[in-house]
Order: sequence, then C-alpha cells, then structure tokens
Amino acid sequence: MSASQYNPYNWKFLLFTQVWLIIISIVLTYYPQYYFEVIILYIIVIFGFTFFMTYKSNPVFRDRKLLYEIVNARTIYEEKDVTKLIMADQEYQKQYMDSIKRNFRMLGFYIVYLAILFFAYQYIIKFADSQAMSYRLLVYLAYFEALFGIGFFVSRKILAPSMSNMAPMALPSYKITEKGIVSGKGYSVFLHAKYLLNSEITINREKHYIEIDSTKQKLPYKVRLYSQDIDKVLDYIERVKRLELKRQSSEG
Repeated sequence: MSASQYNPYNWKFLLFTQVWLIIISIVLTYYPQYYFEVIILYIIVIFGFTFFMTYKSNPVFRDRKLLYEIVNARTIYEEKDVTKLIMADQEYQKQYMDSIKRNFRMLGFYIVYLAILFFAYQYIIKFADSQAMSYRLLVYLAYFEALFGIGFFVSRKILAPSMSNMAPMALPSYKITEKGIVSGKGYSVFLHAKYLLNSEITINREKHYIEIDSTKQKLPYKVRLYSQDIDKVLDYIERVKRLELKRQSSEG
C-alpha cells in the first residue's frame, strides 16, 4: 500500500527510547543478573507502545467503524476482477516490481545489521567488563546510542524515501457503496466518503484507471481503481461525494 506511514521516530518514541537505553545501560553495569528480565520487559513495552501509536495514526486500525459503515451501506458499483487490466499496465508492473526489489534490499540490510549486532555485542561486553564501573556505564551508553543512531539514520534516509516511492495499491476487485470504497477481498483497503472529498483524483483513460491519492491528509492510501469504463466509476465516486456533502450539510 502506498502511504505516508506511521513514523516510529517521533518525539515521544525518542524520549521513551532514550530513557530505556539509560535503564538498560545501568542494569548491565551495576545489576547484570537482571539484564535478561529488563530486556524482555523492554521488548514487551516497546511492542505495546509501537502498536498503540500505530493504532492511533493508521486508519486501517483506527477507523474500523468507518469500514463497517462502507460495507453495510448500499452497493452502487462493483468490479469483481480487473486483474487483466492491472497486468496489462506495464508501467505499473515495473513500478510494483521495483517496490518489491527495494523491500528485499531492505530485508537484506536488516539481516546484515542484525548479524553485526550479534557479533559486536560479544566484544562490547568483554571490553566493558574490563573497565571501571563509571567507564563501563559510558561504554554501554555509547554502544546502545550508536545502535539507535544507525536505526534512526536507516529509517529517515533509507526506509522513509523507499516507502514514499512505493507503487500505488491497485485493487483487483472493489466495491463503491454510498459510504465509500472498499477492496473486494479481505477489506484491507477502504476509503470513506468523508476522505474522498479532499483526495486528489487522477484519471488515465489510456490505461483504464482512476488514482485516488489521500496521502496529503495523512491517510495511508494511494489507490488505483481499474475499469473498462472509468467514466462510470468516476460518476459513482462523484455521486458518493455529493451524498457525503449533503449529509455533512444536514448535520451542520
């Protein structure tokens, strides 16, 4: 899914991580017998924190009630299978394959990164243990800060640009209801009518698709709707937008 994704390096996460790096370094220095328990606690807390922040920032989780509104509303148009049109778009296929290659390169980078961490940690432990207590604490702090700095650099300079250049999500099947658009299988992608109002819509008649870009509203959606009759699809989208405007004006 092409998107503006949740940023794991916001100020809350940075503050949270710095506190934990200090705690882990202190435990390793003065109470090494509790290191395993502290690491397990850190992993649990960091996963919980990340899930909570993702839940708040990602409408796939946050706006599930809007999905139910779309699904339960009256269907006004449906495309059951446009796979052939997607496959015939060579430009999109190239863009999609480039995204996959970037993902594999990132996976390879992380595997190498984890291997380096595993081997480097053994030497750091030996070096730190040979130092006096005060210097040992500094060694651990420097080590963990270096690891965090590398992760921060990778996120900002490698992952973020790669995610922003990902191919749009082409839906093999989809429905347009009076409340919005939803993918036909698994309901993994949905765009409520209220977000359609300010989304940027691009039409490509030659390749038979309408692209809806809502990333400027900080929604993780850049969706392509393929159809043999894109004018009809566009008409139904405009109808959904008119219904939403009417609903908002009546509530206002």
